[in-house]
Amino acid sequence: MGTEFTLAELADAVGGRVLGDDGRLVVRVATLADADVDALSFLTNRKYRNDATTSAAGAFLVGEDAVSGNTPDPALAGRDLVVAPSPYLALAKILAKFHPQSRPTPGVDPDARVGADVEIGERVHVGPYSVIEAGCRLADDVVVSAGCYVGHQSAIGERTMIHPRVVLYSGTSVGADCILHAGVVLGADGFGFAQADGRHHKIPQVGTVVVEDDVEIGANSAVDRGAIGETRIGAGSKLDDLVMIAHGVKTGRGGLFVGQSGVAGSSVIGDHVTVAGQSGVAGHLTIGDRVVIAAKSAVFSDIDPDSFVAGVPAIDHREWKRIHASSRRLGEMRGEIKELRRQIEELQRRSES
Repeated sequence: MGTEFTLAELADAVGGRVLGDDGRLVVRVATLADADVDALSFLTNRKYRNDATTSAAGAFLVGEDAVSGNTPDPALAGRDLVVAPSPYLALAKILAKFHPQSRPTPGVDPDARVGADVEIGERVHVGPYSVIEAGCRLADDVVVSAGCYVGHQSAIGERTMIHPRVVLYSGTSVGADCILHAGVVLGADGFGFAQADGRHHKIPQVGTVVVEDDVEIGANSAVDRGAIGETRIGAGSKLDDLVMIAHGVKTGRGGLFVGQSGVAGSSVIGDHVTVAGQSGVAGHLTIGDRVVIAAKSAVFSDIDPDSFVAGVPAIDHREWKRIHASSRRLGEMRGEIKELRRQIEELQRRSES
């Protein structure tokens, strides 16, 4: 029989409680549409309340807002519930119980290449066709998957997982407990050129890239090195797929950079900043702590801490909403202006006669 847990065991794992049969067995976690009587589904967004009423799920994971004392939302009446104070975090923990992360067998594959003076810690895995150049340091429990390249004098911290086809240019430093997804490139040359005589002359990019602990970088994202100094990604930051961090950028702790967002060279990003999808930050700017930049925004000036901005150019989101609301009435307003002009012209003709 596969993995199974009682609701009581799941509730205990997430610091929650059970309403209903705490001995009910659950064999998997599923969406509302795909769940059956043996599955645990979840209702963490009120938008899907009606879908919960028709779901075949045997039990639901919900937040405290879905119950009043021991009385559940009517949409969940008669269902067995795991009630957790933080349902999204609880979902993450429950999924980890059903799908524990497996790590490959330690050792260096015969088809890998390891250069001179490489320090390899305990229980390290280096997959086939990966290249670890001279002078690198791989700490304990590191995984370098198939087809990766780790350049000279690079360092990778404890328990970091590097998925296939990741490239670390020479001198790159990655901290502990990081995850680099397929296609990530760290330390490529920044976009630096001097213009003279009608030509673009390359400026040597001899800086470094430092990724601090507990950073996750999504597939095909890039972090460039600068001409001098560091490009640094702060601890606990999460970069989505297709994110671009340019040369000399420094991001604070706990940042969120959503897909196709980017930060231009030498900008400084504070702690716990959110840069939403397809947004961009121009170069040489300072973005304060806890700033939120809405999707598809373009930032061209410094932003104070705790701001929420939107638009092109990015402005306070409340002002942007007012402007956007007004723009939807432009056709109507144009008609009103034409009518006012007609009335004014009529009054002028009368006064002249």
